[in-house]
Amino acid sequence: MATTQDRFTYSKAPVKRVRAVQFSVWDPDEIKKYSVCKVDANEIYEKGKPKAGGLSDPRMGTMDKFGGICTTDGANMYDCPGYFGHVELAKPMFHSGFIKTVVRVLRCVSYHDSKLLIDKEGP
Repeated sequence: MATTQDRFTYSKAPVKRVRAVQFSVWDPDEIKKYSVCKVDANEIYEKGKPKAGGLSDPRMGTMDKFGGICTTDGANMYDCPGYFGHVELAKPMFHSGFIKTVVRVLRCVSYHDSKLLIDKEGP
């Protein structure tokens, strides 16, 4: 199996300082625009193959090491970056798995002027 060092060459691009970080939330139309499929089936497989519209829809990439091909870009599991689908819910919801992370990120931003709370002299 190839390692990361074998697969990617060293980049000679210059290292630059981060000047700003911006977080935002995509609206539903933007999510649908970038989504490759609508996930609307609760089945993962159908007759031994990933089901279209299911959680393993081949348009989102493949996890099959032996011959699985992403139908979005035609790549195998090692070369496909992976894509996302969307689920349309009846009502807006918070994802409980992200609440702690969102709170941690928000604690890094000043309440008064929306600037990052960083030490400019630090690395």
